[in-house]
Amino acid sequence: MEQVAAWDGEKRFISKHADNLKQLDNGVKVPPTGWKCTRCDLTQNLWINLTDGAILCGRKYFDGSGGNNHAVEYYKEKGFPLAVKLGTITPNGADVFSYDEDDMVEDPKLAQHLSHFGINMMSMEKTDKTMTELEIDANMKISEWDVIQEAGKKLTPMFGPGYTGMRNLGNSCYLNSVMQVLFTIPDFVDRYPKNIETIYSECRNSPASDLTVQM
Repeated sequence: MEQVAAWDGEKRFISKHADNLKQLDNGVKVPPTGWKCTRCDLTQNLWINLTDGAILCGRKYFDGSGGNNHAVEYYKEKGFPLAVKLGTITPNGADVFSYDEDDMVEDPKLAQHLSHFGINMMSMEKTDKTMTELEIDANMKISEWDVIQEAGKKLTPMFGPGYTGMRNLGNSCYLNSVMQVLFTIPDFVDRYPKNIETIYSECRNSPASDLTVQM
């Protein structure tokens, strides 16, 4: 993905929990595939808690996609700080989130922590988007350009009074915006555009020095 190659996200710090992370000897072994949230039926955007091996879905995003917030709810109940996004685990690393530090973090002992639950990091392949990739997707989806262009909508060409602004001279876009706002104010329209003939006829001075004519 070209965008990820150009920008791989903010630099992540090493979690304060990484060195002495408590891991329960509860016999949990996680298979390399076929995961599902333990509290719902979601099979994507899943996170494994590195303390007890519980697999839960991630946060729900602003557009309704993502998970059902079960991983963060689990942290509030148990207080287990670190979780790894399943599907992003590769020999080079994975997405690790610290709920206590409320940020994406680095875990230098990630391979050791995953192996506690039977996951061999060196044999894993990426099957889900990383948080950096999701962030780039979201930025592209809701970028200012998409909003301005009403991306994804069927547009009807419109022109004429009330629709067409001034021709952009290269640096006049802000003036154009101000003028369009002014022409949506009823009092302004009644005072000037609708009264234009009277204003012109009553002008006794140079138009350049007459504020009413200029307006």
